Amino acid sequence: MKVVVCEDNGEDKNALCSYIHTFFQQISCPVEIIAYDDGDAFLRNFKSRKLDDAKIAFLDIYMPGTSGIDVARKIRETNQELPIVFTTTSPDHGLDGYSVGAFQYFLKPVKYAEVKKALNQCVKLFAESIRFIEVMSDRLTVRITLKDILYIEIFNTVCLIHTVAGTVKSYCALAKIEQKLEGAAFLRTHRSYIVNMRHIKKITGDGFLLTSGETVPIRKNDQLAVRQAYMDYLSSLAREM
Repeated sequence: MKVVVCEDNGEDKNALCSYIHTFFQQISCPVEIIAYDDGDAFLRNFKSRKLDDAKIAFLDIYMPGTSGIDVARKIRETNQELPIVFTTTSPDHGLDGYSVGAFQYFLKPVKYAEVKKALNQCVKLFAESIRFIEVMSDRLTVRITLKDILYIEIFNTVCLIHTVAGTVKSYCALAKIEQKLEGAAFLRTHRSYIVNMRHIKKITGDGFLLTSGETVPIRKNDQLAVRQAYMDYLSSLAREM
């Protein structure tokens, strides 16, 4: 696991690196911590693609030269997925931080409990990002990453797995697919549909509107239970923040 720290204050940087090292030592996971004293040094290596495999970045907002917010804006030009945690002495730039998709926002002095919670979330996201299922399609075994699945539907005898890259057709029972998804953020909304809750944009009158613009229906008899299951999922995310 590669973690990047960009912090101009030596004491704060050492404390943060120590917290990160302690966390990964406790979960018996190797970690590479790359620390920078300013945003410009960070961006030089980021642009040269030396940090492509970084899994999380801790950025101080107030730094000489390029600020942490500007560093984050540069990151987002080419990388929308990297979790960014801001550290700062003032809450004044909170909205700026979230405008660039901040993962977390910590006021200094940063505490170990805060770092631990952020890293726990990151490790969980990373684990989900590499989890996949395999299905047969056109006599070939197709591997589909769970995070890329929007929703799944059964149509006659064909299971249609709709992903961000297109649709995969497989002659497989929906119940069997549901077993493969056990423990992940998927919800059976209907006899014929399973939705990836991470791609739900909002609840509509009779279904879920997805980030793709499509709507997945909710079975009328189960509307309250399905909606509650989704609200419970959102609550679990909030507790992790």
